[in-house]
Amino acid sequence: MKRFLYALLIVFLAATSCGKNGLYISVDNTAWEISTATQVGWPCFLDDQHVSVIQVNHQNGNYQTLNGTFSVKGHRVDVMADGTSLYMVRTFSHLKNSSNRNYKKLSPEAPESLDGSIWAHLKDGDFTFYYFQENGTCRKGVYQNVTRREGFEDGWEFENYPYTASGSHFSSADGKGYFFHNSFLQLNGAAIPLVSASENKAGSSSLKGTVWTFNTENAYPGFIVFTSATEFTRILVGSNVIFAVLTGTYEVKGNSVAFQTEAAELCETCPIEDGQFTYLKKTYSLVSF
Repeated sequence: MKRFLYALLIVFLAATSCGKNGLYISVDNTAWEISTATQVGWPCFLDDQHVSVIQVNHQNGNYQTLNGTFSVKGHRVDVMADGTSLYMVRTFSHLKNSSNRNYKKLSPEAPESLDGSIWAHLKDGDFTFYYFQENGTCRKGVYQNVTRREGFEDGWEFENYPYTASGSHFSSADGKGYFFHNSFLQLNGAAIPLVSASENKAGSSSLKGTVWTFNTENAYPGFIVFTSATEFTRILVGSNVIFAVLTGTYEVKGNSVAFQTEAAELCETCPIEDGQFTYLKKTYSLVSF
């Protein structure tokens, strides 16, 4: 699964401008997109050395976030990220009829809506998510050391803090950054993809806005956020660079929550007792912020 999208990023074509390398484009401080019917990749060159590469498989909900360094050698961009080597080949900008012209350059752009959205990534062995609430606050969760490297502490840390967003600009206690529409947020030396957006913000429920994590003693971490009165998002980490996202709807029925997804086998009604429920054989506990 670790290589599920690498083939998407092999060839990197130039845009219609020239950079510091003469006839070739400069990739410093630029972001790009390549996509197929079911997959999308975003190489984001953060400065003249560091790069984030996001790869998404919309068919199975898998996200891969790689972070590392890059170097430019003539036509070629070499990327070393999280132990993975990628290379991208640039062409002359005047080849307008190239059949392989499949990358487009991105510019910062405001997201459609932050309310109820979740943005998440893996970097340096830690998993981080940002859940933006309607009241102008952000709920942040960090699971340190997802692979449980010996000698390093592991586990969740949570915090609540205000943020400001104006157009494509973002500012919070974590620093300042830029949104690239509904694709990713560039913040703290990494590109953080949007993994779910609320489509129904109306109404309220006893679960809306709550975060629930499951026991990770012998597994990678995972959690569920009830992002609106009717929608939920579940994220399961699968490795130090890959996590899976499941979205669906829910309904509170007395002391139970009924999950509905497009896959019938993932639909369950789960009793809630003492701040816990069990969904698909994983027991989730309510997080206190």
